[in-house]
Amino acid sequence: MGDIIKIQKALDDKAKAVLSKYKLPNIAGVIVRDNGNTVMHTVQGVKNSSLSATTASNKATASSYFNVGSISKPITGFLISCLIKKGILSWDTKIKDIFPEFNSKPFRDRSGMNSTFLDTKIYELLSHTSGMNGYYFDQENNNDSSTRDTDPFRFIQDLGINNGGNSRDKEWKNFGAMIYLRYLYTILSLKKKKYLFNSPKNLGYQNTAKYGYGSTATICVSMAERKMGKNWEQIMNGLLADPLNNKLQITFGPLPGGMQYHGYDVALGKYTPYPTYNNDLAPYNSKFIVGGVHCTVGGMAQFIKYNLRAINSSAVFDVAQYQMPVTNVAKGGLFLGGGAQNEPLNHNGATGASLADLAIYPHSGRGFSVMMNCGGGPAGADSWAAMAEMMQELRNIHTNWEII
Repeated sequence: MGDIIKIQKALDDKAKAVLSKYKLPNIAGVIVRDNGNTVMHTVQGVKNSSLSATTASNKATASSYFNVGSISKPITGFLISCLIKKGILSWDTKIKDIFPEFNSKPFRDRSGMNSTFLDTKIYELLSHTSGMNGYYFDQENNNDSSTRDTDPFRFIQDLGINNGGNSRDKEWKNFGAMIYLRYLYTILSLKKKKYLFNSPKNLGYQNTAKYGYGSTATICVSMAERKMGKNWEQIMNGLLADPLNNKLQITFGPLPGGMQYHGYDVALGKYTPYPTYNNDLAPYNSKFIVGGVHCTVGGMAQFIKYNLRAINSSAVFDVAQYQMPVTNVAKGGLFLGGGAQNEPLNHNGATGASLADLAIYPHSGRGFSVMMNCGGGPAGADSWAAMAEMMQELRNIHTNWEII
């Protein structure tokens, strides 16, 4: 058995070293091992790089939240699987089952929709295998050969409305608007041609991908909203209380407690806060389900524990179904690893002002995660390099556990 005090010091020292080497505002690391019986974490740095590093209230702590970017997708998939456990949805629930108006040809014609995706199932939406998304595709008759984003529209927040100051901002500051935006996303997705996987020629170019990648978990959330008659924000908070008993420390909206997103200012040569990401529109971000979930180190550790096979979480969800391979992706949205039993299940996330990585070994009883509320950085020494180095340090500590 390793010396826990020495191991904690080694963990803290490694995080401090990475923080200093890459001049990051903050960094957090999580180690879960021994089938979830041992959980260790470190949180270093400050919440806001523009404030004093010696002020106690500006210190990043275990209660600080870190945005996890696209790791939000498998977390949303996990919450959907909790609804499945409750019998509200199923992995095989189809889009047309929830939105009966889509079965009407006059409705589809008025909306410019097709019937291609009516039978698309929840697990296909979460595992990026619906065919609504490829990584990118070249539009037909596109003679400039540039790639086109396959998401059907850019969310309101992506268009710059997060900056505020628009007299019509108030129209989006309600959860009814969030339901509308997610429903709109669903309708627009059903106007698309189907992206064919493992195809020698796909939408005009060579394609051998086994899955796409996109924000179609949004459609699952829209399905849950229609089924339950309430917005996802309410549904999520309800699930966090029951069946999760407030063990999963995640949230949405602005980063709490004075924590800020940070981007790299090339002119200044340092990471600076992005306060517009935390403005009064932040609680009304329809996109948070695929990129705006925030976790504490305890929250990330709990998510890892839910995915460990030695822990009985059957009252919460069916972990085997959630982790079942579809292609290179599991039903719930985690990517499959190349090791035995598809380990590690993994995902990362980046917003440009936050960064996170996650690796889970369900059958081996361990997992690792790194989170930081910053993005970008100087070439060759950016936040991605820092994250990779810290992940390796976590693995090294696990490997050398008995001799530290």
